[in-house]
Amino acid sequence: MKNNLLMRKHGKTFYWASLFLDKSNMQAIYSIYSFCRRVDDMVDEAKTTHIAKKRLLIFTEAWKKSRSHPVINLLSDIPKENWPNQKLVKNFLNGQISDIKFSTFKSEKSLIVYCYQVAGTVGLMVCDIFGVKDKKMRYFAIDLGIAMQLVNISRDIYEDSLRNRVYLPESLIGKYRAKEIANPNKETARKIDEARKKMIQLANIYFESASRAIDHLPKGASLAVKLASALYQQIGYQLMKAHYERKEKRCYVSNFSKFMITLGIITKYLTSFKQEMKLHNKNLHKFIHNLPDAHF
Repeated sequence: MKNNLLMRKHGKTFYWASLFLDKSNMQAIYSIYSFCRRVDDMVDEAKTTHIAKKRLLIFTEAWKKSRSHPVINLLSDIPKENWPNQKLVKNFLNGQISDIKFSTFKSEKSLIVYCYQVAGTVGLMVCDIFGVKDKKMRYFAIDLGIAMQLVNISRDIYEDSLRNRVYLPESLIGKYRAKEIANPNKETARKIDEARKKMIQLANIYFESASRAIDHLPKGASLAVKLASALYQQIGYQLMKAHYERKEKRCYVSNFSKFMITLGIITKYLTSFKQEMKLHNKNLHKFIHNLPDAHF
């Protein structure tokens, strides 16, 4: 129940999409979301980097040695065979560690690696919940995670700057300190707008790739994933039209838009036929080819 409430409060898009899953998968998704969210909070809510490191160290030791831990206990509703494997958790933690030791990304490569670590791994964890073992299908799950994280970064530019973080790579925007992003002049705001549009365009490439496999997910999962993807893309479209400003409000999809998108997705889902899955574009994983389940 607590997992349900956490997702309902902090992951409204995922919560809405999860309502189209069967009960067992729904509860499992709540557990995975809560698990990842709490690990992330251990870093973001820590008052100092020392506290954040200590929290992650305690968690890591408990995970390795299969000990009880409040965050690990969030997975108790999931059969042990569907728990995230060691490699995925290790890479997810690497993303959290990079937030503690944060330094601005120099290039698209650093950005994509980070997106894989904190979100591509989550896509793979969801694959395990749905029993998706086909390595080709898992390529596309990574792409959906990367796409969603690119949207998250594009949406949270102002909030992240208050944490002294700038996730926009220097190759897109140049060198900017977090203070300059938090209090932009007109020129800085213009550059942020341009960089954000490029981020969303990149996200859409990964969304398009992921869409090739969604219809091939197990029955009962494809509709929910298709809906989550469409709603996230809508956030991206809205961000492309927005102009960055100081104290920027978080972008969200209105209830009416959410309803209309859902109606469209369900109609298409019920009236279209499953087509043969297209091949995955190996080039999308050129920066992460050596990481678990990536296309190499």
